[in-house]
Amino acid sequence: MSFQMAEELREFHRYLTEKVGSQATDLSPEEALDEWRRLHPQADALDNDAAAIREALGDVARGDRGIPFDQFDREFRIRHNFPA
Repeated sequence: MSFQMAEELREFHRYLTEKVGSQATDLSPEEALDEWRRLHPQADALDNDAAAIREALGDVARGDRGIPFDQFDREFRIRHNFPA
């Protein structure tokens, strides 16, 4: 394990202990992890997001408009068992 990774793990442990143990916040460990990730984005995740956005913009530039929202919404709700 690299020094940087070990230090980040220690920082996260301190953060999680503070957030979950604090009476001022009512966060679950999962919510604290989500907050940590928002505050400490990883460079490769940002690179992946940027690449996906560039790809989608390229698709639009080539005329691919995807599917209508109504169709997506209907299929998404069926796939995830959400009410209509």
